[in-house]
Amino acid sequence: MPRSRNPKDRLQHAEELHRDYVVQFLAEVMQVTGLPSDQETFQHALQTYVDGLLPWLDPKDGPPAPRGQFTLIEKFEFEDAGENVAVVLSPEAEALFCAWLRRNKIASDAGLNTAHAWSN
Repeated sequence: MPRSRNPKDRLQHAEELHRDYVVQFLAEVMQVTGLPSDQETFQHALQTYVDGLLPWLDPKDGPPAPRGQFTLIEKFEFEDAGENVAVVLSPEAEALFCAWLRRNKIASDAGLNTAHAWSN
């Protein structure tokens, strides 16, 4: 892919990449929490997932006074046609997202995010 010299194009590409990563992050959260039969099962699965991100969490990414309990998504909007969704992560979820990015970068750099030939 040729590199664009237009800063607007690079910004648009960065925004698209950020959106793609947020979707991947939320999809992973949904995958690990599954379809729990009750709130307690969901909370346990989510806490286990969050605990797994703690080694990559940088306190400077989060709010100065993180809440003990928080929602992952502060706001969301569906476009009338239902094809586009806008999501605003909570400040705490944004910190977890940054930790997720770090974890995935380290795994990728180490060659641990490769797809097996039989899964293609």
